[in-house]
Amino acid sequence: MFVYGNFFIILRLRIYVIKRIIKIKNHHTMAKHPDWALKFRKKGTELRLLNGQYYLYEATSKWNPEKKRSQKVTGKLLGKITEKDGFIESEKARLRRQNVVSSLTVKEYGFSFLYEQLLGDYTALLKKHFETDWQSILALAYGRLLYRSPLKNMSFHYSNSYLSEWYGNVNLSPNSLSDFLRTLGIRRESIVRFFREFNYADDCIIFDGTDINSKSSLMYLPKEGKSKRGVYESIIDLMFVFSVEQRLPVYYRINQGNIKDVKSFRLCLEECKIVNAVIILDKGFYSKENIKRIKDEELKFVIPLRRTSSLIDYTKMEQGNKGVFDGYFKFEGRYIWYYGYRTKDHDTLHLYLDEKLRVEEEKDFLERIENGSKGYTMEQFNKKSTRFGTIALLTNAEKTPEKIYVDYKSRGEVEQMIDALKDVVEADVSYMQNECALEGWMFINYIALHWYYRIYQLLTKHELNGNFSPKDLISFLIEIKRVKINDKWYTAEITKKTATLLKKLELPIT
Repeated sequence: MFVYGNFFIILRLRIYVIKRIIKIKNHHTMAKHPDWALKFRKKGTELRLLNGQYYLYEATSKWNPEKKRSQKVTGKLLGKITEKDGFIESEKARLRRQNVVSSLTVKEYGFSFLYEQLLGDYTALLKKHFETDWQSILALAYGRLLYRSPLKNMSFHYSNSYLSEWYGNVNLSPNSLSDFLRTLGIRRESIVRFFREFNYADDCIIFDGTDINSKSSLMYLPKEGKSKRGVYESIIDLMFVFSVEQRLPVYYRINQGNIKDVKSFRLCLEECKIVNAVIILDKGFYSKENIKRIKDEELKFVIPLRRTSSLIDYTKMEQGNKGVFDGYFKFEGRYIWYYGYRTKDHDTLHLYLDEKLRVEEEKDFLERIENGSKGYTMEQFNKKSTRFGTIALLTNAEKTPEKIYVDYKSRGEVEQMIDALKDVVEADVSYMQNECALEGWMFINYIALHWYYRIYQLLTKHELNGNFSPKDLISFLIEIKRVKINDKWYTAEITKKTATLLKKLELPIT
């Protein structure tokens, strides 16, 4: 009995000593933290020092059946502790404690903000010319530019944008939109008046059209013809007028797919009321008959000639003396030399020399000789050398040689614009089955194309167009959200890369 009694006394003594050791150890561990941090450590919490900053977490214990003992479990962050401010509750902990989130709404905000800052003038113009329909036009253009959306998804995209908070909800159901596009297309006069808001009198060029593939068998516009792809298919012809100064399309007209006629140029000018516009033609269009027809319609034109054309006089070029040129100008960092003369048909032929292009063409020709390419010999090189780097432009427009050259080079921008129309807003194929609906649908895409170019101009202004395309900027902006918690809107976090880009563009979203 005495032995058992001593055993239990010794056992209790050992347990007591162990508890004291643990208590002293915990005391020493806590003593490592300053008193200003320890005073906030309450029952059910854990104090942690992370990267020099004190944080307070929820802490509980859970029985571990494998180890057969309780184990500490660290819970959610409660806040941080500083010597100056004491305990600072985290935002998430505050929301959990107050249980304030009874409703939550998230909407796209980045592009909507950009629209207000950069494109807000379109709201006024659409209101002016489409008093009752401007909201629908705006919503559809938004869906086309950002998401290349078909009609069936327009309502979803617009309702999830912050534009719907500013401009209200509109009926964008697929059935209502089909009727809306037909009604919009009937209003061609309103569409043209909208065009005229962007017209400049002396800087417009007409592009001789592009084709849009059509999947309709019900309309009269699609015709079987040879498309830009070189195959025969059902196509619609689309003609543009482009403002060189504004770098914007200022007019379009839909034609039958098999009509490539000079009279269509005249009809364009009659409708849009643009004076002194110059038609920029492709060199394949040149023939005496075509030029005569253009002049009979009293139209101004610029057309490049093939280097083998008998109209080109290379005599001055062959002298190799810059003194024979009429002058030079600078274009996109390159010096362009030129001389001109009148043809027997009273047109003007300007011959331009681009030295950088000349060097590139000479190098290409010599490399082909070295590679043994058929038709490339030193004899041919010497014969053609005076033509390398030259561009011959025939025109009846009374403009300076520099202006004629700039107008011609703008054709490249128009082709980029058409690529944007086809690729960015995916308007290269039409499934419309009604001419009026097609007109309305093309106008929506035209607005989206305008916005695309305005964004491009913004990037160019801040010298960022070399690193970012409008598509890039749009993709960044889409990720910026506004969050509505109950009845209050908050701008969500913005990535560092996006914030840096917006700062460079002077668009401080807050």
